[in-house]
Amino acid sequence: MARRILSLILLFLFIQTSSAQTPFFPKDSLLGIALRAKPDTNSLNAFMEIQRYFYNKGEYDSSLKYTLLAIAPARKVNHPKKLGRIIYNAGMAYNSLTRYDSARYYFDEGEQIAILNKDTALQLYTINGNALLFNYLSDFAKAADYLTRAARLIEGSTNPQFTVFLPQTYGNLGHNLIAENLIEKGIAYEKKALELKNYPDELRYRVMIHLDITDAYLKLKDLTNAGLHLDTANLLREQLNNIHVTGLVYNTTGAFYHATGDITASLKAYETAYRIADSTQNFYFKAEVGENLARQYLAVRQTDKAALIAKESNRIALELKNHKVTAGTYGILKIIAESHQDYRQALAYAELTARYTDSASNEETKKSILNLEARYQVEKKENEIAQLNLKNANNKIQLVQRNRWLLIGGISGAALLLLMLVLYRNTKQKQIIAEKDKKIQQEEIRFLERQQQVVSLQSMINGQETERTRIAKDLHDGLGGLFSTIKMHFSTLQHEESSLKTNPLFTKSYEMVNTASEEVRRIAHNMMPEVLIKIGLVQATQELCNSISAGKLLQVSLQAYGMNERLNSSTEVMLFRIIQELLNNIIKHAQATEALIQFNLDQNRLSVVVEDNGRGFNLADKGPGNHAGLHSVESRVHYLNGKMSIDSQKEIGTTVMMDFLINS
Repeated sequence: MARRILSLILLFLFIQTSSAQTPFFPKDSLLGIALRAKPDTNSLNAFMEIQRYFYNKGEYDSSLKYTLLAIAPARKVNHPKKLGRIIYNAGMAYNSLTRYDSARYYFDEGEQIAILNKDTALQLYTINGNALLFNYLSDFAKAADYLTRAARLIEGSTNPQFTVFLPQTYGNLGHNLIAENLIEKGIAYEKKALELKNYPDELRYRVMIHLDITDAYLKLKDLTNAGLHLDTANLLREQLNNIHVTGLVYNTTGAFYHATGDITASLKAYETAYRIADSTQNFYFKAEVGENLARQYLAVRQTDKAALIAKESNRIALELKNHKVTAGTYGILKIIAESHQDYRQALAYAELTARYTDSASNEETKKSILNLEARYQVEKKENEIAQLNLKNANNKIQLVQRNRWLLIGGISGAALLLLMLVLYRNTKQKQIIAEKDKKIQQEEIRFLERQQQVVSLQSMINGQETERTRIAKDLHDGLGGLFSTIKMHFSTLQHEESSLKTNPLFTKSYEMVNTASEEVRRIAHNMMPEVLIKIGLVQATQELCNSISAGKLLQVSLQAYGMNERLNSSTEVMLFRIIQELLNNIIKHAQATEALIQFNLDQNRLSVVVEDNGRGFNLADKGPGNHAGLHSVESRVHYLNGKMSIDSQKEIGTTVMMDFLINS
């Protein structure tokens, strides 16, 4: 670890030295250090090192932030190998944050880059990433497909370096086999993976493999071997310093002590795992640990705590469609309701337990059903072939014995049958067409309703902007002109009556009129800046940054990538309002000295980042009146069909990240 930190420091010092002319950003900001470098291989290496550092620590939000910021510079440098690794890293970060749709998108893009550039190593990374993703989703069949592809790539390659992928492949195969209760075979693959050494992320993989083996031996009720592998996982976990892996180790520790009958130690381990899951916002893991913790509280008769944890885990499991945890937590709540003699509620929980137990069982047995169905289809085909062979033999005998009249009768019958079949098929086709027409009409109705909602929302936003423009014009032409006339009268009066120059009241009045005139101009300009309409979003934002920086309380920097062409006017106005509101929030609440605004436009994907070094705030604080400005920003982001995420830490600063799909 000390060697890795030293290499990071040296790399950052090199980048800082090579980019001394870039805008100032806080020295303790990793983002500021990396952004001061021009887009080249060194700056990409800096981003990748930063991302990797946070990923190995289990700080996946920070890892994702720096990975996404590296994508636009990587495309500019035109280094396919670096770009492919960064895209893969984004998929792994999304995977760890349980945002599986985004993870799948980046894994697939990374594999396409690997295929185009014949980068077999990157292709293996992305295939194993997809296998891990489907393991998390309990779709072991899909995961096995990806693992089989990976094994074929490794076996078909003559490059000995690709053997570093074997531990990951063997470990994932073992995990799948254990999940499908092929425990002995699963343990064999996991131990085969442990025999391999000297490959990337070896320490983290070894911890996960030992945890898989521990779970397998617990299923076999072999507590001795389970304890040995759990102890090994704990020793490796202390060297790794990864908060997410630590949570997994404590969860397995709780299961081990539960199996040995040490309820106190089991409860303590589950409580630690639950705190880690809650602090890292790993909701899928939190739901599973919550069910285990609630059962332990129930075992020691702490029913209030058990009910609280079970309800929270149940809520998360319902959102994630984890039927197994949903059924388990409903079962716990049923037992608690019975202990309180609330039999009506207990009956309701019992019915819900049965319903979700069936759903979970269906998911677990789906593969067995498919296997049985496949076997049935094979037997069915064999019977059909045998029957056809028998029928063909009979037909040959009948053809020899038939005379011409029977042949004509057979042909007539076949023609009649064919005619009936054609009529039936036509009737069936008409029914299908009618059903499709009905569905199309329903889809058109829903589409028109959505269009009507969009038009109403757009009319409201356009009305607001029209009113802003009208007020700004009235202020500028009406009240602004009036103040200009008053200033002219004051100047004439001062010229005619020279004694007024030394009159304090006259001087103070003239200064107040001048200040009011400037304030009217500033308000009118903020409501609808002319530069936004005439020149565009980037220049208007730059002028806004310059205006704020001129006050010397907050220095605002702007960086834009790919913003060579203007967006449509309504989108530019909405984005400018969002930036304006975020900067107002920073000025009012953050007590920051520096801020950064960044636009990254890559094809039709626009990423907007606003970061400050202020005091930060608590995202969980949802009291009345809190974060009103952010709610306004969020509504505007949703209007543009965008997504927004906020990362805020006390006394460090706040980062707001927004992603939009921009149509031509």
